[in-house]
Amino acid sequence: MHHKPGRRRRAFTAFTVTAGGLLVAMTYFPLVFMLSNSLKSGARLATGDVFALFTQFDVRNYVDAWSGVDTSLLNTLIVAAASVAIGVTVAAFGAYTFAQVDFRGKALVFTAYIALLMIPWSLTLVPLFLEMKSFGFYNSWWALILPYAASAQPLLVLIFRNFFEQVPKEVLQSARLDGARETQVLLHVVVPLTKPVLLTGTVLMCISIWGDYIWPEVVLKSSSRYTISAGLQYFVSSLGTLTANGGDVFAAYVIAIAPLLLLVGVTMRYFVGGMTAGSLKL
Repeated sequence: MHHKPGRRRRAFTAFTVTAGGLLVAMTYFPLVFMLSNSLKSGARLATGDVFALFTQFDVRNYVDAWSGVDTSLLNTLIVAAASVAIGVTVAAFGAYTFAQVDFRGKALVFTAYIALLMIPWSLTLVPLFLEMKSFGFYNSWWALILPYAASAQPLLVLIFRNFFEQVPKEVLQSARLDGARETQVLLHVVVPLTKPVLLTGTVLMCISIWGDYIWPEVVLKSSSRYTISAGLQYFVSSLGTLTANGGDVFAAYVIAIAPLLLLVGVTMRYFVGGMTAGSLKL
């Protein structure tokens, strides 16, 4: 009788480990599958050798794929850097205002601001397109940068505000008594203490920009300005038959996601810390 709790505990541990292993395998198999097929020739893929992993190592696919997506990948890096610089900066100022500055109607304004999260992105496509066109931004990177920075505000402000509120008011008050303005308090006191959550906002914006296909197709006329999702689709459609160029397609997919995987991998420790409420250590 005394052995039953231990037996149940071991059974539960075995179950959780097995379930976790299956989940990890299901998560990473598409990446392994894509990498394996990116090293196969189109002729090998045409024979049905798709699910056999790493049976061929043909790196020429990457040369062809790089020539097709290098421009769109560079465009994405430029757009993402500018969007993050604007979006995270503006969100930090807004979140600091909601967290540490008292003004009449703050709760109502914050609720209305966060309510923007309830509006589907698809409903704003037409008015946003007309707005960008009226500003003269059609077929320019500003038509991507400004909407990306603006659309990220509700979520980033919500996340940042929760962390900015955890900064002890005594620390902020001490900086104010030393003569620091509110902008200086934010930049020199709050930001250094909340770097993980700011980096989390950066990663979230980059993931969103990397995966966006519809908006670049709407506001960009020239394919030379496409970001990676639209540029990847344009490259794949230009190949013709996938049976002859399947390896190039998979190689292009690998190239497209490699920078994002690198960013997430390097920042994972900070990303997890930034998404964990109550983890701020002063």
